[in-house]
Amino acid sequence: MSNSDANTERFVELLGAHERELFAYVYALTMNWEDAQEIMQRVRIRLWQQFDSYDEAKPFGAWARAVSYYLVLAFRKERSRQREYFAEGVLELVSDTYEQGVDQFVQRREALLKCLEKLTDEQRGMVDRCYANNEKIVDVADQLGVTSGALRQSLFRIRKSLQDCVRRVVRSS
Repeated sequence: MSNSDANTERFVELLGAHERELFAYVYALTMNWEDAQEIMQRVRIRLWQQFDSYDEAKPFGAWARAVSYYLVLAFRKERSRQREYFAEGVLELVSDTYEQGVDQFVQRREALLKCLEKLTDEQRGMVDRCYANNEKIVDVADQLGVTSGALRQSLFRIRKSLQDCVRRVVRSS
């Protein structure tokens, strides 16, 4: 595989992993579905054009959001005669709040993964079947030989223990 192909493949992989998050970010800044879609087209193109300058040692999502932020500003300026927009200060506040939320989400997700490892195999199996695989509680309960109510109660206790564990892990980090 040539270096160009590897570069293209890496870009597509990173963009695919972050595209939904990027769209949510752009939408949060525009609060307009059509504008967000149009800006995302520009974002994809600009990210590809600037991908050679991306530092792999840094998070792709943060780099892509920075590029997106400036494209939202440019879009707003371009369309400012057509519509009223929030002041740039409000846009910065939304962006900062979004960034804080992303950081907290990542931290809580990592904590949850650690906490899931602490479950017994049986507990993890119930969680996987009922939440990851979306199997019906009635079907899982039948296969486990318990009532639906008993399974729901077990899942409630597991969720509570995971919630407590995530809080402890996040607090300690």
